[in-house]
Amino acid sequence: MTPVTRTFFSAAIAATALVIPAFAAPLSSGLATGQSVSPFHPKHVSGPLKGTTECFPCTFENRPQVQAWINADDSKNVLPIAKSLGKAMKTYQGKEFKALVVFLTTPENAAKTEAAVRAAAKTPGTEGVGMAVLRTDDAAVSNYKVNTASGVKNTVFVYRNWKVADKFVNLKADAAGLKTLNQSIAKVTS
Repeated sequence: MTPVTRTFFSAAIAATALVIPAFAAPLSSGLATGQSVSPFHPKHVSGPLKGTTECFPCTFENRPQVQAWINADDSKNVLPIAKSLGKAMKTYQGKEFKALVVFLTTPENAAKTEAAVRAAAKTPGTEGVGMAVLRTDDAAVSNYKVNTASGVKNTVFVYRNWKVADKFVNLKADAAGLKTLNQSIAKVTS
């Protein structure tokens, strides 16, 4: 191996060592634990604020709440999350627990997304869960620090008194994922 080849080969290995951790790092999205949620006005298509653009955290103020922001997730994952939130709303009704699923959309897909959300809201087990549509260019997306990259399927905030108690990025609606979400909800409702 010539000195030039050896230098190039060494540089390539060093560059690869820097790139691999970047791909292996978990995707970042959303407000950190301890940060405050803020007012925003999505278009509510179901739930307690249906037909309005009222502010969800403003309406329910200091009550325990969950917001699940859906970016590029599949309905096979989103609907079980919504059903789990519906069940939690019944379980913690006495604590006035509330849940909202926010579907992010682009301006050109807004009507299609809204129609899909209306259909999803009719799924048994999702009664009472707020479902809303919000454009990706809305200031709330950056205020909540939601990453709209295609690799981020969802960002879920569990909070009370406006403060984020827990956050999940790419929450899987399998038994383990829903158990973790429900444990977090139990903490903010106690």
